[in-house]
Amino acid sequence: MWAWLIQRAAAVLLLVVIALHLVNPFRRGVQAALLALALLHALLGVRSLLLDVGLPMRWHKALFALALFLAAALFALVWRWRWY
Repeated sequence: MWAWLIQRAAAVLLLVVIALHLVNPFRRGVQAALLALALLHALLGVRSLLLDVGLPMRWHKALFALALFLAAALFALVWRWRWY
């Protein structure tokens, strides 16, 4: 349930952050929020797809933790090595 709720909240917040990004695309905080929310929303979506395809439900907690960990790791990696 938490994964579903977090993914929906990330989707709504993505709409807000995209609007802020269109107004002022060079604010670092907006860029960080956009990257973090996009990664979180995408990886929780992949988790949901894997469970829908047929992975056992006993894996849902591990996949949730993996999605959160990968989102944080990819955010740190991309944000550290950004090109500007």
